[in-house]
Formats: sequence, structure tokens, C-alpha cells
Amino acid sequence: MLASPKQLIFASALLLAGLPALGAEDTPAVAPPVAPTAVVRCPGGASIPFTADEAQALPLRIVGSLVCGETVVILSDQEGYTAYIRTLEGQEGYVPRMYLMAGVVATPPVEKPKPSVATLTRGVARWEAGASGCDAFLSHGRHVESITAHGITVQVSLQDTGWKYRANVAISNQGDTAVLVLPGIITLDELQPTLKALRATSAAKLAHTPTHQVLWTFADALPSPSAVAPHSASASDPGRLAHTTSPSPDYLSPHLTLASTRHTAFARSESVDVAAISLKPVSLPSGQTNAGVMWFDRDGATRELSLRVPVGDMVFDFAFSLEQKK
Repeated sequence: MLASPKQLIFASALLLAGLPALGAEDTPAVAPPVAPTAVVRCPGGASIPFTADEAQALPLRIVGSLVCGETVVILSDQEGYTAYIRTLEGQEGYVPRMYLMAGVVATPPVEKPKPSVATLTRGVARWEAGASGCDAFLSHGRHVESITAHGITVQVSLQDTGWKYRANVAISNQGDTAVLVLPGIITLDELQPTLKALRATSAAKLAHTPTHQVLWTFADALPSPSAVAPHSASASDPGRLAHTTSPSPDYLSPHLTLASTRHTAFARSESVDVAAISLKPVSLPSGQTNAGVMWFDRDGATRELSLRVPVGDMVFDFAFSLEQKK
């Protein structure tokens, strides 16, 4: 039986649909051109600006800055004074050609390791030498203990003035929400030889006290032996810490630590505003740091102490040891 014209047309369409396009195998796919890249060099500095103006006439219309060693894409280069570039973040602008090293293969950036965090036990993060989220370093010759947990870093140092215990406290909020810092609930407890709370002394009271010992230092507290073993038997060695780069930024306010001094016959502190350097209550926003000083009653027989700093819904517990000088 002969096929009808409609059947012939339908069969032809199916045949053509199953065949590759004419000459498709003979036409190779052309890849889009790859824009050249260059590495930024910054002689005499750490970064250079790039502008929206090709001529970079004054006043400069700065778009952003380029860090030394950063890789950029060259969008246009007329071999004049500047080249038109794009950063890996998508910003575009003009930069002097003399700061670009073309044809250099940049080393891919190394992803920064995420900071370790301390383990919470019933909402309490305890400092232990070598434990996750716990650091120790020297700040202006004073031993500092640091704990990081859930975006909050608390750093403390403790000194014996011979009259009071002085605690330098810093709280850095790198979390997503603000946290409350309330000095009134920070506590210092004697653990050995007896268990008792050491009362805090207000800065207002100290400001009217004739003594000048609030900023003296007779002894610097070191980690308690119970917090050192078994992680690191040498964690309390000041000589080792003196040559150790702090794994955490030093959030303790420099003018607070520098204001205090080792006791000498001529050491005075009348010019220091005690109220100004004291730790203040604050709702600490994300990305901010609060630092200050607190003073506590002193017991000449104290050997082991625990400084507890509540922040938000967590408590940061620091263990210290003192060789008392009566």
C-alpha cells in the first residue's frame, strides 16, 4: 500500500529531527576570551587606592583600596598611566599600571581556620590550659587568660596590689546580637586554703581613699595548677609565655595595663581617674569591646582563686594561683 502525502511529510520530519545539524561536527565550540589578571604590588605601603577617574585627577574619586598581593582582572589596558580593573568582589576602577604585575599566577588565598570555641557545661565555660577556645599570653608583662565561646571572648588578668586584688577584664562581642555586661555580678572567690567570696570594692569608694596602692602590683596571678594539668604542664611558665604570640587579639585596654606599675618607693597614682578606668555596665553591641578594672578584697593567705564573669546567658570561669606576700 502506498503512503499518503501526509505520511511522507511526517516521516521526513522525524528523520530530519534525528540527524545532527549540517556541519555541526565540523564547527568547534569557541570558548569566550579569558580576561588577563594581575597581582597588585604596593611599594612602601600595605595597600593602594583605585578610582573612578581614568586620569586620577585631584580631588581623587576613590572607589576602594587594593591590598598588596591581591589578584585583579584587567578589563582594559590602553598602556597609558592607568588600567581599568575589577576586583574579585566585583568593584571596578582605575589603578596606575606601575602597581600591577601582569602574568603572575597568584597563590590562592588560604582560608582562615575558624576560631576554636570553649565547651560549655551547664552554661559555664571554664579556662583550662590548652583546651579548645582557651588561650594564655602576656600583656605588658602580665599573665592573661582568654576564653572564647559562641562569639564572645572574655580576657582577664589578676594582680595583687598588697591592699586589694585588681582584675583587668575585657569582653569582645563578635556574635550576632548585643549582650549585657554587668560588673555587679562578676565575682572573685577564694578556693584555697578556704572557700569564701571576696567582695568587690566600688570605684567611687576607691576614689575617696587616701591610699595609692590601687594600681600597684606586688604579684601577678598565674594559672591554677588544677587548670593546667593535664593539658599543658608548662602553661604557667612566664618565660614560655613571654615568647608566645597571642592566638587571640589582646582586648585589654592598653592604657589600663600601662597605668598600673610595679611597686616602688616613688610609685604614685594620684593622677589616675579610678572611676574612668573601672569596668562599666553596658549593653555591648556586636563587633564592640568593653574593658575596665575591678577591685576585690584581699586575703593574705589566698592561694587559689576563681574569677567568674557572666556575659549574656554564659559564665566564663577563670582559675588563678597566687604566691602571697604578706
